[in-house]
Amino acid sequence: MNLFSVDGPLWRFFNLVYNLVLLHILWVIYSLPVITAGASTTALYYACMKMIRTNEGYVHKNFQKSFKQNFKQATVIWLVMAAAAFLLVTDLRYGMFLGNTMGKIILIGSSVILIPAILTGIYIFPVQAKFENTIRDNVKNALLMSLRHFPCSLLLCLIYGTLILLTLSFVPFIMVMFCCGAGLTAFLTSNVFIYIFRKYLPDELADDLERSGEKFD
Repeated sequence: MNLFSVDGPLWRFFNLVYNLVLLHILWVIYSLPVITAGASTTALYYACMKMIRTNEGYVHKNFQKSFKQNFKQATVIWLVMAAAAFLLVTDLRYGMFLGNTMGKIILIGSSVILIPAILTGIYIFPVQAKFENTIRDNVKNALLMSLRHFPCSLLLCLIYGTLILLTLSFVPFIMVMFCCGAGLTAFLTSNVFIYIFRKYLPDELADDLERSGEKFD
């Protein structure tokens, strides 16, 4: 295969980079009002998972489509999550401030809630992008999936942690995150989510291979 052909690895690499940069820009623009960050993140994962699964190049259209479809539910989820995060952080700081028995009780209680809250937060927007359910069902399924597929959850935490660590400790990587941070993060984690979601959608792999023009045996 010719390295510089349309189907060559070099072209596919630059096409991937272009899509990741585009997804990053779209996510930033659509998240600017802050209140729309939930819908924007849902759209980011929808477009990214679609791109990985079927090799579709219409990331802009897929992003806008998901943003409109999931705007109401994703916005409610985002606002509730933001409020819950604020309360948890406030409780943790208050518990540390007290420094007595009551403070320890507050810290332990908040920590117990914090772990499932983080796991749910990692899964909720990809789940919202993938499954059409009520908000309650999607939140419940996000938590259950995060526990049921705990090794994958640890892998996701490792990916997020590595990206954060590289951004804080390796100066050149800051530019990478500035140019395509959201797209890169979604791309790396979407591969994990696709693997998990196919456990619940057994026919999806065959459908994706057919749509992308590959043969499924």
